[in-house]
Amino acid sequence: MAERVTIKAAPRAVLGKKVRQLRRQGRLPANIYGRGIDSRAIDIDAREFARTIKSAGLRAMIELSVDGENDPRYVILRGMARSGGTGEPIHVDFFQVDPNIPIQANVPIRLVGEAPAVRDLAGTLLPGLDVVAVRCLPLAIPDSMPVDLSGLNSFDMTLTVANIEPMDGVEILTDPAIVVATVNPPRIRASAVAAE
Repeated sequence: MAERVTIKAAPRAVLGKKVRQLRRQGRLPANIYGRGIDSRAIDIDAREFARTIKSAGLRAMIELSVDGENDPRYVILRGMARSGGTGEPIHVDFFQVDPNIPIQANVPIRLVGEAPAVRDLAGTLLPGLDVVAVRCLPLAIPDSMPVDLSGLNSFDMTLTVANIEPMDGVEILTDPAIVVATVNPPRIRASAVAAE
C-alpha cells in the first residue's frame, strides 16, 4: 500500500486577499472538497506540508486531522498553486475520499530484477511506461507496481501491462497491450564491420 501520512490542519476563517497574512505566519491556506461534502477552508503548517510532500510524494494518501473534528479525513492532493508557477506552494486543494468506495489512481511502475538479454547479450533496457492507471480502495493504493525483468531473455521479447501482476483488490485499467519494457540489441561499431 502507498505510504499514508498525517497532516494537522486548523479551520480557516481568513479568506480572499487576507490569506497573505497567513502565509507570512508560515501557514498554507487550503481547501477540502469531495463528493457529497461541503467545501471546507483550512490552513496547514507550510513547512510540515513541504516536508511531507518531499518524503511521501504528490500521490500519497494523506490523513488530515482537522482541529475540532473527532475523525480524520482521508484526502489526496488534487491541486497546488505555486508562487510564480514554480516557487513555494501558496494554496492547496485536497480531495476527500470515502475509504469504502474504489477510486482511480496512477501508480508508478518499478522495474525489478535483471533482464538476461541485458546481462548476457549486452543489450540496452528500454523502459516504455512510467505509470499505470488502477482502481482500488483509497487506503489500498499501492506505492508502486513491480514488473519482473527476468522474462526478457532475448531481443524479440517485450513486457507489456498484461505482464504486471496486480495486488489483491487492485484492478489495472491501462491497456494491457502497452509496452512496459523491451531490450535493444547492442550496436555493432562501423570499424568492427569494416575490419571483417
